[in-house]
Amino acid sequence: MKAKLVWNFSGEGALKTAEHHLIHLKEYAEREKVEVIEFGTQQQTKFTAIAFVIVANDLVNDLRQSLKPHQGFLVE
Repeated sequence: MKAKLVWNFSGEGALKTAEHHLIHLKEYAEREKVEVIEFGTQQQTKFTAIAFVIVANDLVNDLRQSLKPHQGFLVE
């Protein structure tokens, strides 16, 4: 099982903020040797965007405490 951890951003520069946040998520994953299946950003509406990581489900509890995602979902 995999999980998608999501950080929400809103405002005029939401996508740029999400893209910048993704840089920090990648740095964290490299520094802490976290195996990330997928990194990404997505524009939701004109004023909302997300940054996300997809990881193995067994990493979720540790990452939730360290990275404080706004949402999490199980994915296939």
